[in-house]
Amino acid sequence: MNIIQHSEEFPPQAQLQQQQSPSYTEDSSMSGSNVSDILTDMGGKAEKILQIETGDGSSSNCKERATAIRFDDEPSIRPIPRIRSSSLDNINYESAADDSYSYSFRMHHATNDTVSDGALSATEYNFVLDNYIEYNDDTKIPRLRGTATNNRLLEAIHESHWAVLFVVVTSSCFMTYSLSNHSPFLRADLSQAIVITTILATFPEVAASSGAGAFAGMVGLDVIPNYGWLAVFALIVSVVWMIFYNYKILVGCGGRLGTCAFISMNITTIIFAMSGIVPWSLYGNVNQLWSDRLEIVPSILTVVASTFLSVVGGAVRLKSTIPLNPVAPPTTIALLCMLILEPTGFRYTDQIDNGFAVGSFVAMASYHYLPSVLDFAGAGFTAGLWILFLDPFFLNFGGKKGFTSFCGFATYVALSRILWRREEFSNNSTSEKNAS
Repeated sequence: MNIIQHSEEFPPQAQLQQQQSPSYTEDSSMSGSNVSDILTDMGGKAEKILQIETGDGSSSNCKERATAIRFDDEPSIRPIPRIRSSSLDNINYESAADDSYSYSFRMHHATNDTVSDGALSATEYNFVLDNYIEYNDDTKIPRLRGTATNNRLLEAIHESHWAVLFVVVTSSCFMTYSLSNHSPFLRADLSQAIVITTILATFPEVAASSGAGAFAGMVGLDVIPNYGWLAVFALIVSVVWMIFYNYKILVGCGGRLGTCAFISMNITTIIFAMSGIVPWSLYGNVNQLWSDRLEIVPSILTVVASTFLSVVGGAVRLKSTIPLNPVAPPTTIALLCMLILEPTGFRYTDQIDNGFAVGSFVAMASYHYLPSVLDFAGAGFTAGLWILFLDPFFLNFGGKKGFTSFCGFATYVALSRILWRREEFSNNSTSEKNAS
């Protein structure tokens, strides 16, 4: 067995400062099998071990060419302060390092093809570990992606080009609308969760834009009767989302994406209603209010579902040791719950799904506003009450549930800050009395 070992001393962690983006590369080609490449970090020393052995356990005379992994510097990453914030300026405070790492490696082909120098042929793969800006609460999320130097489309997606955001919003709106209003006629809550989860699994950089479009696509046929009017609606949503995106409107707030869709829905509905395409009664009927629309059991289940999803989604994000995309955990958890509930044929599935959707939107809020699981529970419960309050109004509006979650989130944050300031004022008064 041949073991090639390379080690290099690095300065202590306390002396490392966040400087230019570090990078490292590895380039190796060798013959043999069962290659183990282990990188350990102990006591400020990085050690690279390459171990090569043949299948029968005997030593092998391998031809090897390798360069050691080398870090130019190491980022100083400190935990994100999870404290209640009174300013949006604190949301992006030390959320992640600005560093990026480049990694290259070669993988041998399964065949025995060789190149001119006798070595086995191999394919080189290149990856980049960096951060992307998540635009729901404007934080930096780590990602591992392939290099896109020769692919303009991938570069545009990774950089969140405005044209890409337009396409993502529009396509997400169309997909959600099609899934819920045409075959296979899924529930709107389930449709949006499927669309957003698909985007999260492929291009998480644009998940927030997908959410804005998907929430708008939850609109009913009585509001947007055909694809022609849907195209107009999707265009308005894209424009409004770009305004939210560029001017950081409601950054970090639960229900931000749905509120964008809801504003766009109102603009579209007013235009359509004035043209006589849809009736004004979509905004509500005074003859059918709460007593005619709500029942005790489904109302309780709706509030419980909203609270549950907000708690679970918020807890997953709070307990994570690395920054998570705020759209990802709540959406995937809500989708899982809906898929479990859907085949049961339960009588109140629609009301529970409604609560799951609103609770998941609340759970996307920045933990600078909701710094504990208890805060997420309070905001989710408040949003559940808002579901009941807004039930007779904005019938089948796209973005209504996102706006509902924002109302619950904003109500809870406002109440908690009022109580927080009163408690702080009371404590200061007590301290002054004790000092005097």
